[in-house]
Amino acid sequence: MNTFSFTPLGLEHFPLLHQWMEHPHVWQWWGEKRSWTLHDVQEKYHSYTFGYRIEQGEKKGIFSFIVHFQDRPIGFIQTYNACDFPRDGFNVKDIQWEPSQSLAALDFYIGEPDCIGMGLGAEILKNFLENHVFRYFDACLVDPKKKNKIAIQTYVKAGFSTVHEWDSGIAMVARKQDLKNPIIILGSSRSDGNTFKAIKMVIQDMPVPIVDLRELNIDQYDYTYANAKDDFIPLAEKMVRYNPIILATPVYWYSMSASLKTFIDRWSDLLDTRKDIGRRLAGKDLYVISSYGESVPRGFEDAFSQTCEYLDMQYGGCYYFYSGDNPGLAQKNSLLASQFSNRIFR
Repeated sequence: MNTFSFTPLGLEHFPLLHQWMEHPHVWQWWGEKRSWTLHDVQEKYHSYTFGYRIEQGEKKGIFSFIVHFQDRPIGFIQTYNACDFPRDGFNVKDIQWEPSQSLAALDFYIGEPDCIGMGLGAEILKNFLENHVFRYFDACLVDPKKKNKIAIQTYVKAGFSTVHEWDSGIAMVARKQDLKNPIIILGSSRSDGNTFKAIKMVIQDMPVPIVDLRELNIDQYDYTYANAKDDFIPLAEKMVRYNPIILATPVYWYSMSASLKTFIDRWSDLLDTRKDIGRRLAGKDLYVISSYGESVPRGFEDAFSQTCEYLDMQYGGCYYFYSGDNPGLAQKNSLLASQFSNRIFR
């Protein structure tokens, strides 16, 4: 079992910070494009050991720690109020955030080269968020550079989702209690058929928005993006504001409906021309609601689960609503729907 601890930064840690700053994997992102001496480190971090940094002539709280893994110092992490310090490339007020809630920010790196690639980063972040950040703040912000792919992947695994981006960087937020805010996207040849009945059985009277693909013009994927002005991008921009995303489809010839498959095919646009939208899918939960009349086909969920793996989403499973003539199977619909609803909403 991984054991982590966080020791407040002290003067005695400066030689260790200087040593880490000399490693390329740290200097590349923390070095400010200059070489660092031990004196530079002492000058920058001296006030941090007393819990503050001077910003525009005022003392602003900043809380820095040495990360220990199994009693060995391996990295550095710090947290502070996100509104106390300006960010490079964006204003905190510009991100999608509820002003009435408190927002922290953190900076983090693993300094020891032999601890890179062990999967420790995400676990350290989760531990630090729970035991240090979320005790005082509702959410936490990070803003890695776009080129820092390893950091971005680590933040996604730790529960951060993209909320804003600019030319060189990405703003990501993790929330203390990520409230359920679901959206359902229905792909069926009938708007009021058995799949719609399945949806209603799951959500009951909850006010969950349902988008019917029959009412939209979403063309097939085009390598030249000639269909860029249809209804796909507006729907994608709406979809990524919700979590979880629930896809609903009947079983047609052992697979999902053509309309839903076309919609998912168009997610390729989010990996190319609209990466700003696609990155916001990372970390989101995806569920499926389906109706069938004979038997559940083999491998029906593979397309959904593998899509989630590829996009760093979390696949939560499928609710199968039986619409055939077998009374025994039909009788199970309500119980299975209740169990599925609990999994999503509670």
